[in-house]
Amino acid sequence: MSKKLNPDDIIRCISALIARNKLWAGKDVQCYYITNKTAGCFTNAKKSNHYKKIFNIAETEALNFPACTKSISSKLFTTEYAGHGKDLANAVLAELIATYQPGNECIIIAAGGDGTSLEVQTSLYLAAQSQPKKRDMIMNHITLLRLPLGTGNDGTDGHSVEETIELLKGPIVFQNARALKIYPEGKHTQEDLARIKKDPKKYNNLNYDAPWYCFNIVSLGLDAYVVYMTNTVKQKLPGNFYHLCVPLSGVVYDKDFPTGNATIEFFNDKGQKTEEVSTPITLVAIGASGYRVYGGGHKVLPNEHNVCVTPKVSLPRLIRDNHKFVDGSFVGTDLASLHTADKVKISYDKAILLQADGEVAMLCKEDFPLVVEKTEPCIRIITKA
Repeated sequence: MSKKLNPDDIIRCISALIARNKLWAGKDVQCYYITNKTAGCFTNAKKSNHYKKIFNIAETEALNFPACTKSISSKLFTTEYAGHGKDLANAVLAELIATYQPGNECIIIAAGGDGTSLEVQTSLYLAAQSQPKKRDMIMNHITLLRLPLGTGNDGTDGHSVEETIELLKGPIVFQNARALKIYPEGKHTQEDLARIKKDPKKYNNLNYDAPWYCFNIVSLGLDAYVVYMTNTVKQKLPGNFYHLCVPLSGVVYDKDFPTGNATIEFFNDKGQKTEEVSTPITLVAIGASGYRVYGGGHKVLPNEHNVCVTPKVSLPRLIRDNHKFVDGSFVGTDLASLHTADKVKISYDKAILLQADGEVAMLCKEDFPLVVEKTEPCIRIITKA
């Protein structure tokens, strides 16, 4: 028997836990698993072995208790190319709408890396905006479970597999989650567009399909550069290099991206401007809510505020105080300020990197002002009761 994790290990464990959670008691439950066979959770021997043990132990423990669902079935889908997660989620949605019976409960389980999770969520969100029937299905009859099997695990249900398993063991309720909608208000000239088209790897600009969405945190500046460096290193040396890339990125970031001046405007849910900050920035992070973490549990939004603004920080202090962004102890210091907003408009005078749930893109100065705003609650997830 292979010591590496395979999709069947995940299916048996998660299905056993769902079948024994009272949230689905008496229901006919259909589970659709969307996996990425090239994700590190399946290909990295050390990581894969670790996950396999966790899932197998949890399955064995769950089977000691009686199931309370009326029935439970599972289907497995595997991504074959970039963007396939979106296509698979759309196909699953179409099947569920065509076959739905009152009393059925549908669960889509994203079981790959960060990219797979983001693709599935984006697909469901956009589908919900396209037709009332799809919106009703996504908001009221489909639950999305996002397994933390990636590097950053941004916006997953639990920051670790162990946390997700504990969540599924306990009392839980449904909740419709907000997303973040991101779009540039700036307009490119024809010369800009020609330059971007000529060198897409350098610019990697998303103006062609804006708006785009994330479901945990979007950030600009050093944090996005760290994600970029982590992803670059990971392609050559699989593993979690986040802690290595933080100081390394700090050393070279200013050379690659000289600090510019930002003007950040904050608006409430009525569209009223509540505050404005102008400062050279190291990073700006915006969450779909407060109490958000990224990068394997780093507390960049450790309380009820959903915006963090870090002004220009010297390299020595950045290295010395980075741990404060891990445990959230930067609150109340001059390292960063925290704010609350339903909409944020950022003006900036230079090129800068943006990351949205682990996906990185280059923004040119012509993209600004950049708008980030909360959406209405949409995708149904689970949370502690």
